[in-house]
Formats: sequence, C-alpha cells, structure tokens
Amino acid sequence: MTDTAARTRITASLFLSQAFYSSAFIGVFAVMPILATRFGGSPAQAGLPVTLTMAGRALASYPLGWAMDRYGRRMALTIGFAGGVVSAVLGVLAVWSSSLWLLLASAALMGLARSASEQARFIAAEVHAPAMRDNMIGLIVFAGTFGAVGGRAAAEMGSWLRLSFGLNEFAVAYLLAIGLLALALLCTQILLRPDPLTLRWKAEPESLPESGALPKVAGALPAAAAPGAVPAPRRGRPLLEIFSAPDMQIAVTAIAMGQLVMTMLMVITPLHMSICGYDTLNVSTALAVHTLGMFALSPLTGWMSRQVGRVPVICAGALVLMACGLLAPYAVSLYALYFGMFALGYGWNLCHVAGSALLAQMVPEGEGGRVQGAAEFIVSITSGIGSLSSGALFAWRGFSGPGAAGLLLAGVVLVGVAVATSANRRLALEIANA
Repeated sequence: MTDTAARTRITASLFLSQAFYSSAFIGVFAVMPILATRFGGSPAQAGLPVTLTMAGRALASYPLGWAMDRYGRRMALTIGFAGGVVSAVLGVLAVWSSSLWLLLASAALMGLARSASEQARFIAAEVHAPAMRDNMIGLIVFAGTFGAVGGRAAAEMGSWLRLSFGLNEFAVAYLLAIGLLALALLCTQILLRPDPLTLRWKAEPESLPESGALPKVAGALPAAAAPGAVPAPRRGRPLLEIFSAPDMQIAVTAIAMGQLVMTMLMVITPLHMSICGYDTLNVSTALAVHTLGMFALSPLTGWMSRQVGRVPVICAGALVLMACGLLAPYAVSLYALYFGMFALGYGWNLCHVAGSALLAQMVPEGEGGRVQGAAEFIVSITSGIGSLSSGALFAWRGFSGPGAAGLLLAGVVLVGVAVATSANRRLALEIANA
C-alpha cells in the first residue's frame, strides 16, 4: 500500500469511528440530565453526569496521549472506545435499577471514549502535509454531522422500540450506544492500519519520542528504524515552556472557552426543554440541530481558517457564543431553541476547528500525543466546570444564569487574543531590534 493510499484509509477510518461515536454520545447525552434529575431529586444535579464525563476525559487525556506516543494511535483509540462500550452497559444497568451512582459511574467512564475521540482530528492532521491540516481537522470534525443524523434516528428507533416492545426509552438510548461504540471499536481495529504513528514517522523520520526508543507499534517499522539510522535520543521541552508561546495560549484558550460556554448552555438545555413541556423527541431534535451546527460546516470552517486566518475565525466564534449567551433567556419557543442550539454549535465549531489547527501547527514534532493530551486535559477541566456549574446556575436563575455566564466567558477569548497578539508584537519588536 502506498503512503497516499494509507493516509486515505487512515482518514476514512477516523471519520467512520468519529461518526459512530458521535451518534452514540448524542443519544446518551439527551437522557443523562433528565435521569440525573429523576434519580437525584433535584435540578441542581442535572449537570453531574456531564461533569463526570468531562472529569473522566480530563483524567484520561494525558495518559492516552502518552500511550499514543509510546504504543501507537490505534492502541490508544481502542482503549478509549472499549471504555465507552463498558460505560453504555453501566448506563443500561443504571436505568433498570434507577441508580444515580451507576449513572454517574457510566458518565465518568464515557469520558475515556470522549478523550480518545478528541484526539482523532490531530491524528488525521499529522499524517497529512501541513498545508492540508486545517482541511483534515475540519473533515474529522465534520464526521460529527452523522452523529446528528444518527442521534435523531436513534431517538426515533427508541420511540418505536418503547411502543412495540415496552422497553424503557432511556435504556434504549444506552443499548443503541453499545452497538454504535462497538462499531467504532471494530472500525479502529480493522481499518486503522498502518498505525498513523508509523506512517507519520516514515514521512518525518527525525521525530522520535523524547526517550529515543522505537515506537511499539505492530506492522511496518518507520524508515528511521533501519539499522544504523536511528537518530540520537533527545529530550522534549517542558510543557510549561511549550504552552508559554502566545499562539499556543490563543489556541488552548479558544478551544477551552469555546467548550466551556457550549457545554454550560448545552448540558442544561434538555432540562430547560423538559420544563417547557417538550418531549424526548423534541429534545433529541434540538440536540441533532445543535450537532449540525457543531459539525456540518466544519469543511467551510477549515477552509476559512486556512484562507482568512485562524485568529480571525476564533474571534468570530467568540462573538457568536457571546450572542448565544445574551439571547439564551429568551429561547422558549421550539424554533427559537432550535436556532439557538444551531448557533451555539457553530460558535463552538469556529473556535474548535481554528483553535485545533493553530494548536497542531504549534505542537513540536515527535511530541504530539503528550502535548495534545495536556491540552485536552485543560479543555476537559474547563468543560467539567461548565457542566457542573450549569445546574447550579439554572437552579438559581433559570436559563438566564448559564446565559449570563456564557456571555462573560466567551468574552475571555477576545481578551486572550488581544493579550497574546500584543505579546507577539512585542516579541517581534525585540527580535527586530536585537
């Protein structure tokens, strides 16, 4: 198989696994806040499951990043999706036993699958030429569009199974997630070959782990692994030094704050809609529309990121998120909710795709898994804060609480861009005057 064919196969595998994962997660996400409120007895607990999902994602992000550099991308993704299957099984048991603790355990373990899926866009980027990386990130993010379709189809199938066989509609969401995550797992194991780590090192043989050891990846060895051709070991830079770069700070701030604002508003929307009298099918439709906003225009965002610039696209995303926070209290009618959820998703998309492309550009060669895992840890922590606080803010002021917080936090992105841009200019002047 030629390198070009291998890159195409790897990209297709990542695209399919992302589509399956997204379909599973959308279906589960639609029911988690409702189940937490029922089992816990208070709306303040609605955000707990998503908070634990983000906590699980945070705890898994750096170890998975390390495993990707050490044992290969396929092994790390396999671990993540296998954890997702176990999570969905626990979810079924939680519904049947009405156990809040099992629900929370399921949510925490789902974070492992989420952490693995978040690395897919970087894996796709690293096996392609730098000029193609914005587009590849956009393509993998676009795979989530199939999650919108799959999530909606899963909701309709759940209604049919409930009416036809008397199954619990919440349990059906988890049963379907088991099948979808199993497909993502099989897709990764069967199609993600050769391991992207090996393929990338064939193109960039100078990129070795900081230990200088060869990658423990099944299949063909990199070109640099030939006898007498192993580069000298070298130490990676400390993470604090890497993350001190102004452009890296812009990238991480954009991804983290975009995720925080989006999570804060999205996680409480199912409960808000339930209180407004909308049924589970309406909630699933709103989440499907939101998912379309998150993913459907990703190829366009990738193109704009490359043509217009990553920082301007990030700023546009921050402005859209600020508008969503400002208008959230007025979203009561069904179509207003649909429009708001789409806009919220696209604001996140602008920050996420452009921020990820900027991050991929700034990651040192040979340290992708470690640095991207650390970045995902930061994003997961902020996202967990958003989901945890959303329930309390909603209990305090209704939908106005998360909306006001989202408005302020989205503004942090613009402030961060201004500060980092100023730092870049000062650095350029210092270099010019040296």
